[in-house]
Amino acid sequence: MVKNPIDQALEQLSSAIKSQNSTSIDITEFLKSLPKRALSGDHISGGKILNFSSSGIVDQSTKQQILIKDDLVKISTLEIDTIKDNFNVQGKIKSESLEVSGLLKAGILEVDEIRADVKLEKHSPLEFKSNKEESIYGKGLLWSGTGSTKQLVLVANPDRFFVSENIDLAKDKIISINNVIVLNEKEIGPSVTKSNLKELGRLKGLTVDGDITINQYAFYNSDSDRLGLGTDEPHGALSVAEDGIEVIIGTRENTRGLIGTYASNPFDIITDCKPRISVAANGDITLGNRNQNPVQISIHGKLSVRVNNPDPEVDLHVNGPIRYHGHIHMYNSVYPSSGEYSKGDIVWNNNPNVGMYVGWICVASGNPGRWAAFGPIVNM
Repeated sequence: MVKNPIDQALEQLSSAIKSQNSTSIDITEFLKSLPKRALSGDHISGGKILNFSSSGIVDQSTKQQILIKDDLVKISTLEIDTIKDNFNVQGKIKSESLEVSGLLKAGILEVDEIRADVKLEKHSPLEFKSNKEESIYGKGLLWSGTGSTKQLVLVANPDRFFVSENIDLAKDKIISINNVIVLNEKEIGPSVTKSNLKELGRLKGLTVDGDITINQYAFYNSDSDRLGLGTDEPHGALSVAEDGIEVIIGTRENTRGLIGTYASNPFDIITDCKPRISVAANGDITLGNRNQNPVQISIHGKLSVRVNNPDPEVDLHVNGPIRYHGHIHMYNSVYPSSGEYSKGDIVWNNNPNVGMYVGWICVASGNPGRWAAFGPIVNM
């Protein structure tokens, strides 16, 4: 009868034990002496197999590392070179680092920090969501590492984006609100109707509706259609106020134009910064300048003095005496009986008849002076 391998192994173990003179047995050397035999797994139950090894497994553990149950396999520490095919993970994966050479898909990816220098392709918007622990405010994009941190983040009160750096649009691009252009490279949109601009460059054209104030000096009142320089209460269509004097240009009674001072102030028309026509506060008018050489005054037309309805047939119409070369010329029916007169003054007879004189001439100065008739009137 042929013995099975287990019986043979037990007999050899018994002989080896009997042949030992001491109580100590070197198990490793003993096992090496055993002949290699096939042992069915059906013959092993319970107990520990020390220093187990095979062509695919080497056991060098000194404590339990793997626990196998019907519904799980628990491994304390696992080092794997390659995992083939798909695998599912329930729960969390904790790793000091994770390197993926292929595609990584995640339903939700929650991280504290992402470092990447790769192309990012998205088929949906980048979304920041709030929850009980986190707010959406203060979220956005940050660039750091060189100088101050550059930011594009959402802030509150009111909700707006904070941008820490300049924004440079490409050529021919625009800024719009509700699909209406508010700013392009050359123009402000027509919907922009209010501004607090404090400085403007060169303007080619300007249209303004409403009141205008320039540096608290120039004032335009849209209700009265008046412009004041130095005054916010102009008394003419154009008023220039300086040193307490207001010069106005406008109209009077809707029928006449006017230029002059609003209050009782003299008014000068000047050239070379010197008065040429002066109007006193009481209305007296001076042509020329007493402190300058006499000026030439040319009248291309007819001249009247104190005449409401000038005679169109004469060039000079004077309603009253005149002084010519220092002598008075006047009209009366008799020579004067009172008043100061100078030698050479003439009174023309305003009621001449045959046998009378053309007039009287002063032959001695005085009050009224001494007079003599001249130019007898005779029949022809």
